[in-house]
Amino acid sequence: MPDQFTLDLLPRFATALFATGLAIFGWRRRAVPGALPFAILMALEALWAGGTALQVSARTESAKIFWFKFEYFWQGPIIVVGLCFVLQFARLSWCLNRFTLGLLSAFILSGSLLILTNDLHHAIWLDFSADGMVYSLRGVGSLFLNGIGLGLALLNLPILLWLFIRSPQHRLPVAFILCGQLAVRLVYLFWITEINPEMPTNFDLFAVNFSSIMYVIALFGFRIFDPIPMARRTVIEQMREGMIVLDTQWNIVDLNVAAEKILGASAARIKGRALSQIVAAAPELRAPIGDAQTAPSEVTLGTGAATRIYALHFSPLNDARGFSLGYLILLHDVTKQKRAQHQLVEQQRVVATLEERARLARELHDTLVQATASIRMQAETANVLLARGDTATTRDCLARLADMAHDTHLDLREYIFETSAARAAEENFFAALRAYLAQFSQRWAIQTRLRVPAEFEQSGLGIAVETQLLRIIQESLANVRKHSSAHCAQIVFARAPNGVQLCIEDDGCGFDLARDVSGFGIRSMRERAQTFGGAFEIQSAPGKGTRIVVTMPDDPKFVIRHSDIHP
Repeated sequence: MPDQFTLDLLPRFATALFATGLAIFGWRRRAVPGALPFAILMALEALWAGGTALQVSARTESAKIFWFKFEYFWQGPIIVVGLCFVLQFARLSWCLNRFTLGLLSAFILSGSLLILTNDLHHAIWLDFSADGMVYSLRGVGSLFLNGIGLGLALLNLPILLWLFIRSPQHRLPVAFILCGQLAVRLVYLFWITEINPEMPTNFDLFAVNFSSIMYVIALFGFRIFDPIPMARRTVIEQMREGMIVLDTQWNIVDLNVAAEKILGASAARIKGRALSQIVAAAPELRAPIGDAQTAPSEVTLGTGAATRIYALHFSPLNDARGFSLGYLILLHDVTKQKRAQHQLVEQQRVVATLEERARLARELHDTLVQATASIRMQAETANVLLARGDTATTRDCLARLADMAHDTHLDLREYIFETSAARAAEENFFAALRAYLAQFSQRWAIQTRLRVPAEFEQSGLGIAVETQLLRIIQESLANVRKHSSAHCAQIVFARAPNGVQLCIEDDGCGFDLARDVSGFGIRSMRERAQTFGGAFEIQSAPGKGTRIVVTMPDDPKFVIRHSDIHP
């Protein structure tokens, strides 16, 4: 218990409690670089502040001298631990090797032994006097320890200045710590020279509190011991996506390592420059982007073999009041995905071509081969009838032969026409389909109408789906031309759940589904849809036209059989 209580004790004990709280805070986060020495530093300052309070409260001269020695005892450890904290905070832990730690430990141990055994050799203090404050007559050992302590204390300043210059994100917390360090260094200088300026309270107490407040601002305000901001910074620096931060004038203010590699320049060289100057070869980024909706989804950078494609994500940066602070651009390299996508499309094209060749071979076999066989049979029949002298029947047979040859000729022309349309559809499906429908209407005097959603126009349906749907449309219109006596046919594309729906409808004579659904054309269309995982439905009735509905998945699965390729 103190011998006497004065109001001057309150701020001293408050300082001790404050330092104790900071020590507990640092200890709980001791896994973070710098937190453990900070916790020890605050614990030592709490002991020192408690010693100053007990010195003031002591009544006898011997008690005051004891607590004076107690304060002095902690000066060396405080300086050494403070240096360790600064080194770890500046990521210079490699300096704390065995040799360095041995020297620092030797300084603490030698100082402690000299203080504890001073009555035997008086190397630290020759004599004391107490008049409210304790004054000492210093010995040679005290001058030696104070000189080393002052040198170690001043060593913190260049380390913090180096960190201030080297690391922009640490500048503000380092500035606050520097202010606290300067105040404490002045206190230490006044203490070793026994200067006590005229102030309402002792300057040492004011400086320690000021230093602690600066530490609190740096710790809590900038969360230098909080692993979350550190984790975020680490993620930003290690992320594969390039991150570019722009101000409201589209000047580069920050970027991560990945962005430096993408732009081919260091951050120090391009910070402050306009983005349009750095990516002059990318027209998408030459002018400011209005909002995320108008931002380009991709941007191409580099030339020749170094060309890369990046997915671009654009985000405005606004404060809590909605005022613009700048913009954030993320660049994700999708070059490999684009190449793989291109290769997949080419593979789909090859597979679709093989499948189509197999189908065309079957169709030619089932149609043209049968037609030519029928022509041959009619010719042989006409020859037999002519040999018998039955000219009337021969004439009828030759008329049928001419009609069959004419129909076969039309089928061949239609086959060539449809094949040409299929080749054009590989480049632009809907443009080729419109051209095909226009020529179909002109050739056969059957009006056609086409309805396509805008999303299909922009993105297409994929080579596999487009190839099959075009053949289904061609086969359906061939049936309309040959059998329905229709005046109009309507082709409608629509979005179906997880796929595409095609509806082909005509105003022709229709037919009875119960009697005639096994024709080659219907069988071919159903097979095309089902082979690729789709569905085929036909609706018709005599005098009510015909309606065909085909549903194809977005990601069709090719089912290619050996018999399909080699009929």
